[in-house]
Amino acid sequence: MTNRQPDLVLIESAFTDVDTFEMVRRLKSDVATQHVPVVMLNADNSPALRIEGFESGLADMLLEGTPDDVVLARLVPLVRLSTMHAECVRRAATASEFDVPIDITGINNVGTENCRVLLIGNAGNSIDQISDILQADEFNVSVENSHFSAGERLSKEIFDAAVIAVEKTHDIDNAYFLCAHIRNNAKLFNLPVLLVVGHKGVLASDLPYRQGASAAVPLGGDLKDLSISLKFLVRRQRLRWNLHAPISATLAPNSADSLNALYSNNFLRSHLGRLLDRSNKRRRNMSLAIFSLQNLGNTDDMYGPGTSDVLLRHAADWVSGLIRVEDVAARLGPIEICAVFPDTEELDARQATDRIAGVLHHSEIPLGSGRNATTRIWTQSGIATTSPDDSVDSLIARARSNLS
Repeated sequence: MTNRQPDLVLIESAFTDVDTFEMVRRLKSDVATQHVPVVMLNADNSPALRIEGFESGLADMLLEGTPDDVVLARLVPLVRLSTMHAECVRRAATASEFDVPIDITGINNVGTENCRVLLIGNAGNSIDQISDILQADEFNVSVENSHFSAGERLSKEIFDAAVIAVEKTHDIDNAYFLCAHIRNNAKLFNLPVLLVVGHKGVLASDLPYRQGASAAVPLGGDLKDLSISLKFLVRRQRLRWNLHAPISATLAPNSADSLNALYSNNFLRSHLGRLLDRSNKRRRNMSLAIFSLQNLGNTDDMYGPGTSDVLLRHAADWVSGLIRVEDVAARLGPIEICAVFPDTEELDARQATDRIAGVLHHSEIPLGSGRNATTRIWTQSGIATTSPDDSVDSLIARARSNLS
């Protein structure tokens, strides 16, 4: 496995002649494989076994017989986390070429201590029981009965996870609304959300995951299992933050464009070479989007010198703020900003590109410096997804040819 470097390992059942958890511990102790998420499908999903699985380093544990669409929904974010890890290593390597040293030792060392959780719901005594169980496991629990108020608190305070308890059927819509609110918030979209649901039909469907939940567990089950499920999610979230810091640190004066929020054209081209190499070797798609800011050349004539720089800086902030941390935002040309989406299918990249272009086009930007005026950015966008014979120049040229 050290030579193949999979994005994820799925163990379908415990082996009869191998200590499965010992195998997981060995994978997690090897520098070459410790970043690869390992998931187990097991016939015995008792709390005791799940605790052992968590302590061995498993990323998740699912019961054998779990519907395929639910299994897939649980695996997708783990594969994305694996992509984020690979991008952290690559970005650090490119940064070193620009004299930006990045320390990535210890990025896989995470724990679940001092975890702050917001518990949401009006499920009566169940809320008290859930709170007691979580606090017994040393989670710092705050309780909020209103889903609307919970959304406000999550936006203003720092939590490691949210737990939404749903006892009555009509409350599931409020839970889904809060999940969607979290996923659509640029500051919260990675927050782990655990649904605790009293209806088996909901648990057998991937609907909670399509609505934005990270995991769903039964309300009437062993509440100790709820705590273990939360630990899996919190550890994943903290690993994501461990990766976030070094990736963000690669954007430094030596690697950044004068706009600061973007990587320079030289950094982009060097890093694209690495991304293309991995994309070809792993047969994984990568997409590149170009945003051409069409009215920059006229802005200075209309509003005075320096206003084009104001628009450009706003555009740079929007593009860099609307992509994932593993994506790359860079300066491509005088009126062009580029976004690169590693390990991303064209449809997903196109959705992200359309969202960014829409924000750029519809945002009223104050021109500042005493000018009582606002304007919008006239944006064309184009996208290209890698082909096996692509070079850096051919990929960029194809994205430019698709500008519309």
